[in-house]
Amino acid sequence: MTSATTSIALGGIAHHRAHRQHGRAVARAVGRRHLTTTTAAAASERINVERARGGDYNAAAATFVKGFFFDGASDAENEAEFRSLTRAQTSDLKKRYDASGRDGSALLVIRDNASGSSKILACGGVEVRSYVGATDYETYVKQGRGGMDVELNVVERPVVANLATAPEARRKGYGKAIMRALEEVCLENGYDECVLVVDASNKRAQALYKKLGYKVIGGDKKAAALKVVNGRARETTTKTLVMRKSLTNGLENIDVASIGAIVAVLAALAAQKDAILDAIPFQ
Repeated sequence: MTSATTSIALGGIAHHRAHRQHGRAVARAVGRRHLTTTTAAAASERINVERARGGDYNAAAATFVKGFFFDGASDAENEAEFRSLTRAQTSDLKKRYDASGRDGSALLVIRDNASGSSKILACGGVEVRSYVGATDYETYVKQGRGGMDVELNVVERPVVANLATAPEARRKGYGKAIMRALEEVCLENGYDECVLVVDASNKRAQALYKKLGYKVIGGDKKAAALKVVNGRARETTTKTLVMRKSLTNGLENIDVASIGAIVAVLAALAAQKDAILDAIPFQ
């Protein structure tokens, strides 16, 4: 590799780093604040979405673990594994998001203020990660697929993750409220898009994201995953989908395939109607 080629690669990376530093400056200016949203079900109901602080990380981890790994199961039945996963998840959340927004990251929560407890009803985080197209840059590194072509195409994208709603708090608009607030954080940090990764088998989550304007741009057939089987956490692989939403250009979020399918159905119905009319004997 020549020195000239090296300087080009580093220049490209420096551009993305400068963009990220701009996001950090904006995040510092924004600081910690409340993000209030309104549910579609009841315009009079206000939902307070706030940045996590202190004990929120452990409470959010408990909500995530219970909803993601033990959905429909009793904590008592898997108490040891539940506590172990919650500790690990708390550490992971702090590592990803506990930076006071300086790197564009944030963990947002909805607290159970009505009961006066420290419980988190819903949570979700966003962190800035390096991507090459629809693939996380770390995937290229782990697979030994780095090089000049890869480095020149590295971009930094805000990635939403760790979305969870307590089972008893579902169907109240909390998940949508968290997503809207996370998108606002992305805009405040200078980004015009938002990306997320979802399990291909999680149709419920995909339906929500599609309603919010996200569409599939890629995926991984063998992504590393952790699942609880018979009360024990097991490492495995799963198929995931990468979804993206433009935060500034709604036309980019139009699902052309879905529109095409609707047009095809309407055309078929119109043809069927014409066939029926042709078959009617008129005098």
